[in-house]
Amino acid sequence: MIVSIINTVTPLTSNDSSVSFTTDSIRTRSSTCCGWLNHDEGSANYDILEGGYYEIDVNITASSATAGVIAFQLFKNGEPIPGTLMAETLAAADDYANLGVEAKIKVCCRGDANISVRSVPAVPTATDPTTPIVTQVPIIANANFSIARIA
Repeated sequence: MIVSIINTVTPLTSNDSSVSFTTDSIRTRSSTCCGWLNHDEGSANYDILEGGYYEIDVNITASSATAGVIAFQLFKNGEPIPGTLMAETLAAADDYANLGVEAKIKVCCRGDANISVRSVPAVPTATDPTTPIVTQVPIIANANFSIARIA
């Protein structure tokens, strides 16, 4: 298991940026580069090196310098993981939102996977999904991210 955190205000560079977690606060022996997981502190990439089932949790408290929608999503091998889009509309600049999601994924035996969290540049409009809403550049106040092997 690994738990990584961001504990300082971190403005992202765009509304399509990867989220880099600065500190690994909990890391079991099996989640080192010699085990099933590879992650360098300060990196946005978590490399799962062995097949199995994994639970991923992310929680982000974020704001923006402008009113509008902020959004994040989990990615596996560069593709969005279905059901993990987190979005919130901020009524005013400097409002805060708490966004979180949990996902369970399968990594095929003899396979591997790259997991990351990214801000999302656009989300579908609820009333007209073909019309996207452009998101704002998020400012992360704090965040945590964990991966645990469950089978």
